[in-house]
Amino acid sequence: MGFEGTKRSHAEAWAALLEGFRPRPSQDDRSASMWVLLQAAVREPSLSGMYPWISMQQLSVSASDSWEDWGREPLPAMYARPGRYEVVDRSGRGDRTAFETADPAEAVAYAARLVRDRQTAPPKGPHVWPAEVEAVLRGAGWRPGRSIDTTAWRESLQADGFRIHPAAEDFLGEFGGLTVGGGGSGITSARHAFELDPLLALGEDDRFGALGEEIGRHLFPVGECDHGRFFLGLDEHGDLYLVECWLARFGRMPEAMENLVLGVMPVRAARP
Repeated sequence: MGFEGTKRSHAEAWAALLEGFRPRPSQDDRSASMWVLLQAAVREPSLSGMYPWISMQQLSVSASDSWEDWGREPLPAMYARPGRYEVVDRSGRGDRTAFETADPAEAVAYAARLVRDRQTAPPKGPHVWPAEVEAVLRGAGWRPGRSIDTTAWRESLQADGFRIHPAAEDFLGEFGGLTVGGGGSGITSARHAFELDPLLALGEDDRFGALGEEIGRHLFPVGECDHGRFFLGLDEHGDLYLVECWLARFGRMPEAMENLVLGVMPVRAARP
């Protein structure tokens, strides 16, 4: 349910929800989970400064107190389940689980970051690729507006210990499954072949986790480079990396894809 009174303030809406889910002797586990989530969410300024909405076991926010506006806003939702909290990203190609945790505070922090990203992101038009890059991508099977199902990859990798983020989900939806042959000199290095299949990194979650911690980023595998000599990884900001026992950064997407295709030497990554 939501709140229909247009004169109700953000604070009043949150207070009403908190009162409605306050622990009672007859409360079930689902209500208890939502109560804990609400307590964490109301302490997060990025969320408590907006209107809260409850639908089933879903908590979400909106800039408007209108139900119609809430339904159209591409903002994340948090699901409270007994002992488990999920953050569902509602942008791009439909709803998808972006984060799962047993800690409600972690779920709230992740959702708040997505909300801030949505509020500050400038509007984007379609990226215009250099002609040579577009020809290579099209030759590998890419096309404008390409969007493929990433469910099998996501589920297999999550079972292996990886945790996907929205940037990786978007990248794989557009480029996953492409294989580009290398050969020849590039701008500052040889042009290496690469294959954008994240399952090639199964069993490497410890490596990606440790290297991501070194630079303070969340790395997710997206494929291999140079016939398996290196892995490719993407962080939550869309930065693309060559992954070995060290990291080298191609830059941020979509320019990183241009650098990978055209043979631009990646820069060794350092702790920020």
